[in-house]
Amino acid sequence: MPAADLGLGSLPALAPDAVLLHIGVHKTGTTAIQAALSDAREELRAAGVLYPGRLQAQHRAALAALGRTWGWNQRGGSVVPPHQLDAVAKEVAGHRGRTVISSEFFCEADAETAQRVVQRLGGSRVHVVVTLRNLGSLLPSSWQQYLKYGLETEYEPWLEDVFAVRGSSRKSPTFWRRHDHGAVVQRWADAAGPEQVTVLVLENVDRAALFVAFAQLLDIPDQMLTSRMDLTSNRSMTAAEAELLLDVNRRVKRNLQWPDYVRLVRRGMALAMVEQRQPAATEARMATPDWALAAAAEHGNQIVEQLRQSGARVAGPVDQLARRLPSQGTEQTPDLIPLQAALEAVVAVINESAQQTSSRGLARQLLRQLRNDLRAKFRRSAPS
Repeated sequence: MPAADLGLGSLPALAPDAVLLHIGVHKTGTTAIQAALSDAREELRAAGVLYPGRLQAQHRAALAALGRTWGWNQRGGSVVPPHQLDAVAKEVAGHRGRTVISSEFFCEADAETAQRVVQRLGGSRVHVVVTLRNLGSLLPSSWQQYLKYGLETEYEPWLEDVFAVRGSSRKSPTFWRRHDHGAVVQRWADAAGPEQVTVLVLENVDRAALFVAFAQLLDIPDQMLTSRMDLTSNRSMTAAEAELLLDVNRRVKRNLQWPDYVRLVRRGMALAMVEQRQPAATEARMATPDWALAAAAEHGNQIVEQLRQSGARVAGPVDQLARRLPSQGTEQTPDLIPLQAALEAVVAVINESAQQTSSRGLARQLLRQLRNDLRAKFRRSAPS
């Protein structure tokens, strides 16, 4: 299929020594493109393109630039040291061809940090790529992302907090740093120059469009990335799965340090539910209330206007960012969870606890509370 038919048109290749800095934003296919780039690292290098480091993405470099704690303050979280950004910058400086760097955490940078990152990674060589979707379509997955950090607030009260005061949130302070999309683009346009910023609007385009766009910018065969589109699903949780994680957070978060929460809940239970099963078509998905969809559309109109004024190159259906999404009905708290989802969650925690004897006490506590919660709240249903 021609690139133009995928929804983003055809993009010219960046300069032969360009640094493609993909800053997200969150929940716009970032995990999928990072998985593809990571898996293709050796092929990219053979084609003259550097994807720095050995991990799937350059998150640690981004967090180092932000000076941000990874995890919970005072409860096992840690500040990523500056040398993580220095290490990436050193690799970039030593490479003569194109480089691609990807972490959605870069989008949270303030104006001063964005300028520092651009200068550290190559100055005029840096070309910033921003991936965007309609804000209304991002709300359920954004809430679920914060659930994986231990959030204990239900969906609609969280939405009320997010939209209560424009540009701020008490429960998720990073939300508007990530999702005030017009402001994000403007900050990076100021830092790198508007002619050095490309915005890819991914709403209502072919799923392959993101991978083809990156291939075009890097001047590599499309197949190098499109063949790796399905390495990770990173699907959103169903309403029942999210409800289970919310209840677990409320019951065990206060008894855990961040490293144990990551291992047992974030990477154990939550990841297992998403990666190890495919929900049935009849399982309820998250529904965003009408008032929040209207608020998101109002903000989307402002985003579109900011993009047009930024001077950045915009590819894709920009007006889709302002579209008012259709009503999704009234959200209902699920009264059951599929047996398979509960089993995947419990098995994952058992497997994680078996790998580290020192955490078995915490694992037993989590399992007891999970078991009691499941007995009290959910009815057994047939596997999907």
